[in-house]
Amino acid sequence: MFSRATEWDMVERNPFDRGKPLIVKENNKRYRYLDEDEIGRLLESCPSDYTRNAVACVLHTGMRRQEVLGLKWEQIRGDFIYLSKTKTDEARQVPIDDDLAELFKTIRKRNQLTTEYRFCDKQGRPFKDLKTSFRAACKKAGSKIFAFMIYGIASQVIL
Repeated sequence: MFSRATEWDMVERNPFDRGKPLIVKENNKRYRYLDEDEIGRLLESCPSDYTRNAVACVLHTGMRRQEVLGLKWEQIRGDFIYLSKTKTDEARQVPIDDDLAELFKTIRKRNQLTTEYRFCDKQGRPFKDLKTSFRAACKKAGSKIFAFMIYGIASQVIL
């Protein structure tokens, strides 16, 4: 308002030009670290292999929910996952550890490359979401702050 008033010569100067802005951005980031017991309980509580595998991938990589659910076999080359469609529109590479590599081998044997997606249903269609099954796993595991996958924030869980 004062900027317009100054521009239209209604006031001599904007009293807010000097000093700090009135809006203070709050730092409301929360970091949640899971201990080994919580990780074990969460994975054991997953109602299906599909949910367990997707959650394990998130835990090993820190990838976002949609990055995991849309992951294709062609994106995995060597010891890296190559992501081109990301939230920030910047391509990045995610390293694959030995446990995740073993998980991918198991999934590949089970699916026998009948689908282009890593995490899919029995018909080879990628999952759109795992909110219901993930929420059930969290409830069964007894944890209250496993919101990373429900809300698409993988960074709350850091191994």
